[in-house]
Amino acid sequence: MKQSRVMSMLESVINIAVGFGISLAAQIFFLPLLGVQISLQQNISFALIMTAVSIVRSYLLRRFFEALHIRRPLSPFMQAVVAERYRQIEGEGWSVEHDDEHQTGELAMAGAAYAKCAYVHTLDGPGILTWQERRPDFWPWSADWWKPDGFRRDLVKAAALILAEGEKFDRNRKVIEPAKQWPREAVAR
Repeated sequence: MKQSRVMSMLESVINIAVGFGISLAAQIFFLPLLGVQISLQQNISFALIMTAVSIVRSYLLRRFFEALHIRRPLSPFMQAVVAERYRQIEGEGWSVEHDDEHQTGELAMAGAAYAKCAYVHTLDGPGILTWQERRPDFWPWSADWWKPDGFRRDLVKAAALILAEGEKFDRNRKVIEPAKQWPREAVAR
């Protein structure tokens, strides 16, 4: 996902300041070890020159790699899924610790419910089934948490919930307890 212009500028300024500081500190430390004695003003001048060279080098390399189209941009849908995942964490407060408390597969099951609901939107058109009637039997939580919003939005929610399940799996890959596994009969529904 792309950074905002303000965050890109802030990152660049901090990067330049840190680079300048490292260059200056390295010169003050290493040049005397090599037998080179220069004043603090000369050290600062040389650090400024090297910082300018570094900025130009960084800019030219960035433009070169942009021209090669090496980065793969995220589609608007992928950006919406990532934004939804962050909304779940930051807006709803569903931290990774909270996600880890769910049974294995439960977040994915909720994602599957929203994906199925998106499919139902294509079958019956708006208004034929109520939002509660669209809730699949395998919805893992109380009906209060079932909040379909339309075809695309339901797909975004589905993908974000499945992403949460995948992140949870990666975090807990070696520590999944058998008691947290979904019973086979629940999956077969």
